[in-house]
Amino acid sequence: MEIKQIKVLIDVKYHATRFGFCYGFSSGLNIITGQNSSGKSTIVSCIYYCLGMEQLLGGNRSLVLDKSLFEEFEYDNNTLQVTNSYAELIIKNGIREATLKRYIKSFNNESCNKIIVIENGSTSSYYLHSGGDHDRPEGFYNWLTLFLGIKLPIVHEDALDQGKSLYLQNVFPCALIEQTKGWSDFFAQMPNFGIKDAKQKLVEFLLQLESLDNEIRNDILLQREKNIKDEWGMRYTKISERATSQGFSLRGIYPDLIKNDLKGVSLSSLSVISEEKRDWIDLKDYISNLIGERSNVLKKIKSEESSNTPDNIKKSQLKLQSEITLLNRQLRTITNEKIKEQRKIDGYFEETKKIDIEIERLDSAIKLDSFMPDAEDLILCPVCDHELDVESRLKIDSSKVSLKDSISFLKSQRNLYDIYIRKYKELDSNFNDVSSFLSKEIFLKKEEIKNLRKDISSSQDKNIRTLIFNEITIGQKINDCNRLLDDFSRIKKELKDILVELSEIKDEKKSLKVSDERDNVKISNFIGGFKQLLSKEHFFYTSNDINHITIQNKPPSRLLPVVIIRGNVQPIRLSSSASDFIRAQWAFYLTLLESSKNHPGFLVMDEPGQHAMNVESMSALLKYASLTEKQIIMCISKDTRHKTETANLSKVLGNLGGKYKYTLIDIDPDGKKCVRASSK
Repeated sequence: MEIKQIKVLIDVKYHATRFGFCYGFSSGLNIITGQNSSGKSTIVSCIYYCLGMEQLLGGNRSLVLDKSLFEEFEYDNNTLQVTNSYAELIIKNGIREATLKRYIKSFNNESCNKIIVIENGSTSSYYLHSGGDHDRPEGFYNWLTLFLGIKLPIVHEDALDQGKSLYLQNVFPCALIEQTKGWSDFFAQMPNFGIKDAKQKLVEFLLQLESLDNEIRNDILLQREKNIKDEWGMRYTKISERATSQGFSLRGIYPDLIKNDLKGVSLSSLSVISEEKRDWIDLKDYISNLIGERSNVLKKIKSEESSNTPDNIKKSQLKLQSEITLLNRQLRTITNEKIKEQRKIDGYFEETKKIDIEIERLDSAIKLDSFMPDAEDLILCPVCDHELDVESRLKIDSSKVSLKDSISFLKSQRNLYDIYIRKYKELDSNFNDVSSFLSKEIFLKKEEIKNLRKDISSSQDKNIRTLIFNEITIGQKINDCNRLLDDFSRIKKELKDILVELSEIKDEKKSLKVSDERDNVKISNFIGGFKQLLSKEHFFYTSNDINHITIQNKPPSRLLPVVIIRGNVQPIRLSSSASDFIRAQWAFYLTLLESSKNHPGFLVMDEPGQHAMNVESMSALLKYASLTEKQIIMCISKDTRHKTETANLSKVLGNLGGKYKYTLIDIDPDGKKCVRASSK
């Protein structure tokens, strides 16, 4: 894309003449020049405004546009009040050309959040700074994206933990560099919008790196993996608690998804220990045994003679009482263990409180110590006469550990206690399930004893109440076990499906090549172009050896220039002089402009000669910019110092000669500001 023209028209109160400005731009290098405060930044801010990019300048109209455009301005020693104003920007991309018109102030109450687009004689209105302005047909940013011929990528959004489209406001910081904040860092004007690693995402998009899609896919896979781990935990807890409540143990399946495999889940079982406590009985076998036991009881009920003689009944009573005694013993053991564990947890809670207090004391000691004078013999506070010997006051031997080490140790202890406390919650649930199962068994056996006593006290009739009760009880157990078996079979299938999905996720993650070789080639080419511009042949960067400068496809400062010396990695901003960092930004933005197919296609640099740049460097910048095939617009102030080596424009242009072509736009040839009476 290229900018062909920027125009502003202003109507003023009690004045028939219209005011404003109109400047045209050509392909290649354009230099807007004028004295300080003549209106160079006003012209550039109108370009931002017509593109809907005022957020890059820090806010709304009143914050980014000069008041001469919407309030008042001085003209011929008179103060003129603005009643109506708008800006028009003509842009071109290939064979398409469009005029973007946006009101700054309107006496007809025209919305400032609307951009009128005139293309091929057709006029359409688009809205911005409202929901859908990037993805709806009526949204301006959607129109501009289509005009540019780019497709914005889906990126990860921190706040919502999901994917969303990169905004155009995240893209244009590579094309629009404002004179103050814009030179403070790479993409310094980029709004956040809650997008994770937005600067890195922009470089990935501009260089068309495959790692952008890979990272997005990896974020999605990580979220899927988290979701299925949660699903596994819920299903495991559900079947484990069901099994425990009926006296069964879940064997072959573990609460941690990673520890499981398909074979283990297939062979898993719900089992109960045999009465002899020698073997585990599988749930299916247990059901078969219950069916056999029930069949025997039914046979006894149907037999002509009941075997429930007083002696047999007494034997059954004794057997049941013995079983109840054993169950009560187990219940007491469980209860005692639960009490012991509860006491431990109570103790852990007390320890965590003590640790928190101690951490707070040590942290206070560190803060106090930072305010202490260097004199080692000063032990009293000069204000309150309190003892300042922090180490001795807290009874800490400074020769053994530092305060920070002590805090780290205490925090690690606290983490251990937190783990114990969390584990106890699971254990307490198991205690309750087992206790409930044992209490139920004791109740059933007591009911059976009651029926036996009734049999003893009955006449010589064939009293079979106990047998009937046994048959009902066994039948209920069979039904409960069958339901448990059905649930277990269903959950086993679901757990297998989860394991299959986990395996697919692992395979996909392996196939994602975050540092794909094709990406490395693109990054290597980009580094080569960037370092070439930093060299003595062009911008003459001297703060570090060029060989120590690189751009890495890994943290820290991923995809941004860094300096690496003896393994120590630092952002180039922190390792360079102020003027050299500006040179590094020139090289970075120009290399992106030339190497990216997703770039907007032009570059606006407002006052690139920051920090009193020398003539040689500014000359090198203009020479290189004039030879590129892209449009570059620079705002450069007119001469202010004629007796120094500061990059005065006349000196810089004098160094260019006839080989280097550029368009010079002098906005104040007569010493007046850019806003003046319009001829149109």
